[in-house]
Amino acid sequence: MNLRPLPAVLSMLALVAMLAPLAPPANATASNKELESMTNELAARLATLERASKSIVATQQQVEAARAELRTLRGQIEEAKHELESLRQQQRDLYSDLDRRLLLVEHGAAGSAAAGAVAGGVVPSEQAIRDSDETAVYGDAFAALKASRYPDAVRGFELYLAKYPEGPRADSATYWLGEAQYQQMEYAAALKAFQSVVERHPNSAKAADAMLMTGYCQYELNAFRNARATLTKVTTQYPGTEAARLANERITRMDVERR
Repeated sequence: MNLRPLPAVLSMLALVAMLAPLAPPANATASNKELESMTNELAARLATLERASKSIVATQQQVEAARAELRTLRGQIEEAKHELESLRQQQRDLYSDLDRRLLLVEHGAAGSAAAGAVAGGVVPSEQAIRDSDETAVYGDAFAALKASRYPDAVRGFELYLAKYPEGPRADSATYWLGEAQYQQMEYAAALKAFQSVVERHPNSAKAADAMLMTGYCQYELNAFRNARATLTKVTTQYPGTEAARLANERITRMDVERR
């Protein structure tokens, strides 16, 4: 039998020892398959989370749109109440004026001139004309807002505030101006309008909502610290209101977002 020289045998053994680690054991192959399976599972979970995230964002957008519509509907109710009260006041003023004129006629103080005024109808006073115009300007702007014609609404409410800065609906006009700007994502301009309501009309029925929307605008402008402070103030200054509930919701959302 031919024997290989010892150095050659030792060289072959050394080569086998060097190559042995390169051959994966059976358990290593199994581990690789497990890792690949885990990777695929994580990828599937991530895809599911991404789809869920998109769904959540879409849902939040729908909720915000519904809330905006709800604010507008509430505004319509407020305006309907205001219009009804205005009509009642006009009716009272009309009857009061007629009573006064009839009394003058009965006592002969106004003579035929007063009788002619009664017969021909009441001539509207300057104040009545002004009130009618104020109502019309505001009504046109609010109608544009209801129809989602936000640029027209902005111009309408700005016109109202230019003509009647101290008008009976200046607070509402300023608030709805901010709402129209907010819907157009003009957050800086909307912020000024809402802050104006809070500062100039603190006793307005729109004050709580204006403070809430101030916080919303600050959130959209990434001023998260200011937004949190404003929303917290809503919850403490107007507890138990819808504005406070919505403020708490946004604060919770900010907590989740770590903002």
